[in-house]
Amino acid sequence: MRLDVTNGDSAQPRYSWLLVEGQEPSGAEVGENAGKDSPVPRPVARRGGAVGKQRPRLAGAHETAVILPADRWRCCTTSGFASARSRKGPITGSAQDARELHQFHHPYFLKKCLALLLPPVTLAALVDSWLREDCPGLNYAALVSGAGPSQAALWAKSPGVLAGRPFFDAIFTQLNCQVSWFLPEGSKLVPVARVAEVRGPAHCLLLGERVALNMLARCSGIASAAATAVEAARGAGWTGHVAGTRKTTPGFRLVEKYGLLVGGAASHRYDLGGLVMVKDNHVVAAGGVEKAVRVARQVADFALKVEVECSSLQEAVQAAQAGADLVLLDNFKPEELHSTAAALKTQFPSVAVEASGGITLDNLPQFCGPHIDVISMGMLTQAAPALDFSLKLFAEEVAPVPKSCWS
Repeated sequence: MRLDVTNGDSAQPRYSWLLVEGQEPSGAEVGENAGKDSPVPRPVARRGGAVGKQRPRLAGAHETAVILPADRWRCCTTSGFASARSRKGPITGSAQDARELHQFHHPYFLKKCLALLLPPVTLAALVDSWLREDCPGLNYAALVSGAGPSQAALWAKSPGVLAGRPFFDAIFTQLNCQVSWFLPEGSKLVPVARVAEVRGPAHCLLLGERVALNMLARCSGIASAAATAVEAARGAGWTGHVAGTRKTTPGFRLVEKYGLLVGGAASHRYDLGGLVMVKDNHVVAAGGVEKAVRVARQVADFALKVEVECSSLQEAVQAAQAGADLVLLDNFKPEELHSTAAALKTQFPSVAVEASGGITLDNLPQFCGPHIDVISMGMLTQAAPALDFSLKLFAEEVAPVPKSCWS
């Protein structure tokens, strides 16, 4: 991705920055290529700060030096690394535009910040419950491994999207181990890939092994399915929201909702308190759509939106008339879905339409349309295949590469 930075109202960029995925440049590479044509020497972003004597900065409106922070990403002038593969772009703008991009407006940077969504106390309690479930009593195998210092390599053995780093870290932090990552959250995995290293007492590494691998495999599988769904939707020219549902594994919802976000999908409501969802059973219990929505609207007040599940255009119109913010068209065939959504939007253009029910990665494009705002897919959490990871202890300088069924 190229970012052309302009000065004031000038249409011509002062200079450009190229965001390139891959390994960090070597010292020689930086010295030879970075910053030759830039007013700021060596504008290369690395973990922990910039390389070189002077760090590029975002300052006043007329200062155009830009640094884009990222883990395992680098920024350089377009004159340097000119042959490198660039991301989609260009993105042009002033220094203010660059500052806004700097503040989480780019998906690559947003994925880095998703860990901030996880409350530390909740995360620690969740990890504690997992470890207690796997070892509630005596750990006889610890006598076999011993407590000597050891290290293990984390390998990805199937393709997909890496997701779950904060949970993985929390597991081994609780066991007095340290994790060093080689790939950022949201990376596309090409087997066999060395993802991380874990160091600590041997019995602690093995105590956290299965719990960490189970979590990572599941979270990454969901992120991979979500990424595939979003890619399919964008490939169909649709710009709405691909979302998950509340169909999650009991006790594992935080991980699964997080995986959806890493994959680029919306998590939908996290729990019953996130949205007043009036389902078909609520309508039956309340005695009709209009009455159900009226009560829901009173309860929601100004703080929550109201969504109503509808099985026909008539119900959808009733829900919209009663004050629904969103209408869920559930289990509609694609042709019926689009005609119903179009008719509803004609009368109520401000009411959002969500499609759900029977939607898979294969038929997703058929449900994408100009009158559909959200497509929710339960299969993203219910049917996503887990990715294959392994954690291998090693004593040598170089960790042996495991075999993969994908190689």
